[in-house]
Amino acid sequence: MKRKIFRAPFTLKADGDEGTFTAVFATLNVKDHDGDVTPVGAFDEGQEVIIEPWNHGWNLPVGKGVIHADQEKAWVEGTFFLDTVGGKDHYQVVKNMGGLQEWSYTFDVLKSSEGIHEGDRVRFLEKMDVVGVSPVTRGAGIETRTMMIKSEKTHGENGDDDVREDEGEETPVKRRIEALLIEVETETIEIESQLETHIPLQEA
Repeated sequence: MKRKIFRAPFTLKADGDEGTFTAVFATLNVKDHDGDVTPVGAFDEGQEVIIEPWNHGWNLPVGKGVIHADQEKAWVEGTFFLDTVGGKDHYQVVKNMGGLQEWSYTFDVLKSSEGIHEGDRVRFLEKMDVVGVSPVTRGAGIETRTMMIKSEKTHGENGDDDVREDEGEETPVKRRIEALLIEVETETIEIESQLETHIPLQEA
């Protein structure tokens, strides 16, 4: 199994079912940071894939999706399992991450060849079997993005289902991320303070 990782800027879209999203995970006919070029036709249109846990974790899947491609890009139309803890958490994190979100896909190379692309020697990934797509912490891809994600529904005052768009509201996941950042910053300050007050031993 191999993996490729891509940066995924974020936009929110109100239509569609709860927990649904669309994310570009590959840009075609460009050399990526691994020195590979993925040509048109490398992905099977309509192939079903797993939405894997964060950083391709080995826990239960957090959703499922279908991959599509045109002449420029490949993307997954997926749904997070909002009736599970993992699916709900991943949905909230991806929504809150916005333009920082990156995506990765796990695949097997079925056919490849060596060649020249725009003056550089590259590997052409002519045919791939995509197993899963996953949100990740850090990537190195070319022009990819989360195209849309559907906000969860809330019940209005009259009992009607309202669509709640992301307005940067506080959530348990967001508060947890902020708490971890504060904790790391505090530990860094303590270490720097210890280094400043440390007096090296004199050699005999």
